[in-house]
Amino acid sequence: MVLKLNLGKPDSKNEGFITLNIKSLLLIVPAIVLGHYVDTFVDKLNINSKWISIITQTLLNIFVIFVLYRISQQYTREFQVGLAGLFFSALFFGMQTNYIKNLKAVLSY
Repeated sequence: MVLKLNLGKPDSKNEGFITLNIKSLLLIVPAIVLGHYVDTFVDKLNINSKWISIITQTLLNIFVIFVLYRISQQYTREFQVGLAGLFFSALFFGMQTNYIKNLKAVLSY
């Protein structure tokens, strides 16, 4: 039996249980790692202004997604066509607690 992952293919919603779990893990682990390091990097910059911190982290998020897209378009296409791709987006931004905290602080005024 050959396991074929078909990252970024429109027919990915018809895949089996094991394939979906492997694809999910391939998207979850990098999301957790990248989300944590982006959040930690911006936190270590010690930016006093919440607005500047939000803008910096947003630009860094865009840059990370752009680099991922350039490295593997099939991998990033999975974000849009498959259930497993939703995990990357949710965890990548969910791991960035300082980003969420700064947004809440700015929007609560």
